[in-house]
Amino acid sequence: MPKKTARRWADATRAIHGGESKHGVNGPVSTPIVRSSTFTFANTEEMKRWAEGKSKAYIYTRYGNPTLAVAEARLAQLENAEAALVTASGMAAISSSLLAVLKAGDELIATRQLYGGAYRLLRDVLPRLGIRVHHVEADLEGAERLVNANTRALYVETPTNPTLRLVDLKKAVAFARRHKLVSLIDSTFATPILQKPLDWGFDIVVHSATKYLGGHSDLIGGAVAASQQWVHKVREMVIFLGGSMDPEAAFLLTRGIKTLETRVRRQSENAMAVARFLERHSKVAAVHYPGLPSHPDHRLARRQMRG
Repeated sequence: MPKKTARRWADATRAIHGGESKHGVNGPVSTPIVRSSTFTFANTEEMKRWAEGKSKAYIYTRYGNPTLAVAEARLAQLENAEAALVTASGMAAISSSLLAVLKAGDELIATRQLYGGAYRLLRDVLPRLGIRVHHVEADLEGAERLVNANTRALYVETPTNPTLRLVDLKKAVAFARRHKLVSLIDSTFATPILQKPLDWGFDIVVHSATKYLGGHSDLIGGAVAASQQWVHKVREMVIFLGGSMDPEAAFLLTRGIKTLETRVRRQSENAMAVARFLERHSKVAAVHYPGLPSHPDHRLARRQMRG
């Protein structure tokens, strides 16, 4: 765990557990749900320090909350990130990240195969804000011709939802760096267990925590992992637009993360068994699963994913 992440984990744990003994943090095993919308200051001096940006004290849950901080620290550790942020939904994570990067007059290059909500955001909303979007296929063919002085970012999703096509992570990062673009990736279907895009050089990773991170179909949430600088900018956008996660959802997400690796490994095994069965079935025309040698991205999956 990076030193900054370890310190943030310790700070979050102390804040939420509320006590220490001579042996260290003394508190509950399960993460408490801090349901308070607002927080108190110990004195006016502490309030002044917060107003001057010299204190990270909690003030309002839209800005931050101890239960959210625990989930964020665990996500940062999973993604090998300097920092992480949880949001009200996967779309809140996607939209806040894109709006933290883009402004009117900027242009975005994005893969065409995206989660439906993200695709409609790029198609229907960003152009109204003065942001032009160009689409390429998952192989990034033709992306070079779309770059101009206004191009600001590259946004991809891999594996794609729902057809499970893959984007070459190494190729995407090299393209973004060559043109000084901010690289963003939706890594929801892979989870940090099967791929860690930040290790490949991506700037910002987003997730719908509703799916595998939560894992129990009982929460709506999103997540962002990146450098401290980028998470700060995305957090500002979440505060402005109101896409903060509810503390109870953060508790459920923290619970889900505890079993993430075990669940993803077993889900991968089950998916492979189902895919092999269906591929042999006489009434099935095609099976879209990167684990099968018949999938067009099978070799790429073996190269950049685990499991």
